[in-house]
Amino acid sequence: MLIAGDIGGTTSRFQWLDTLNANQLSAPVYYSSSDFPTFTALLLTLVDEHQLPPIDVACFGLPGPINDTSVDVTNLSWQINPCDVKSALNCDDVVLLNDFHAIALGLNSLADEALICLYSGQHDEHGNRLIVGAGTGFGVAPVCHIGQQFYPQPSEGGHIAFAPVNRQQETLLAWAHRDRAHISYEYFLSGKGLQRLYQFCCVGHGICPNALTAAHIQRQAESGDDLAVEALRLFVMIYGQFIGDLALIWPARAGIYIAGGIGAKICSWMMSADFKDSFLAKNEMSKLVATMPVYLIVDEHVGLAGALAKARDTATSMRLNRDGEKTQ
Repeated sequence: MLIAGDIGGTTSRFQWLDTLNANQLSAPVYYSSSDFPTFTALLLTLVDEHQLPPIDVACFGLPGPINDTSVDVTNLSWQINPCDVKSALNCDDVVLLNDFHAIALGLNSLADEALICLYSGQHDEHGNRLIVGAGTGFGVAPVCHIGQQFYPQPSEGGHIAFAPVNRQQETLLAWAHRDRAHISYEYFLSGKGLQRLYQFCCVGHGICPNALTAAHIQRQAESGDDLAVEALRLFVMIYGQFIGDLALIWPARAGIYIAGGIGAKICSWMMSADFKDSFLAKNEMSKLVATMPVYLIVDEHVGLAGALAKARDTATSMRLNRDGEKTQ
């Protein structure tokens, strides 16, 4: 019995697979992460509501740096301990991954319609990949291509310091520095980041900003509200320029894949010239960046698929080890 989870600052998704009973796969189930004081409390609720049997292998994609002893989840007040997870699930083995590591593992399971090409580039199947994405936070995962396999690498690239590229963005950075010293790209490329950009645009026009959610700002932009349009365009341009910067550090000729909860919701804006032009604007390095294709992932379950794939691989390895010990 395997269970996988894609844990986000806003929503946590779970799915389980019974490999001994015709590979029965459950439908994904969802919980609001902020409704639970701890990850253990969420797991106990999951087990109780769905009457889950003892679990052989669990794998969870989590926002934040991963180590073997505990994980402090970014944008939540949870600290996750593998021993507590084993106890809550009555589980033999627990695998904790960075959430964008899980997304990288789920890429190969995506159907063609789950990807939208934002920039065609020159796809090279033998190249590396890069996974990025804005949601509650901003995730980055470089992916090495070695032999015939892709290997995700740990990264907290979303916390790189924001670098303005024009006068407007210089003003934006100075405005943001009122509240804190270090301004990361995540500070603007996230749900709260879009709210900050909207506030900045309002202040720039001498208007007292309303307390709008990111979803409300998007709806306002779709209806033609000038300030919401300006904020969303600024968001998309910063998104494009940051991905272009990352591509200079990590050439990804097998594709740059944009995940996260926001990109798919603002698809038409991501397909605009604002994004593409900002992505390519690298002066003498523009030709290098232009070789790299960019795809937008519109399947919200890609991280869940990656975590489940890792759980299956772990279960297979455990079974092979047990069989080998019996043979010896």
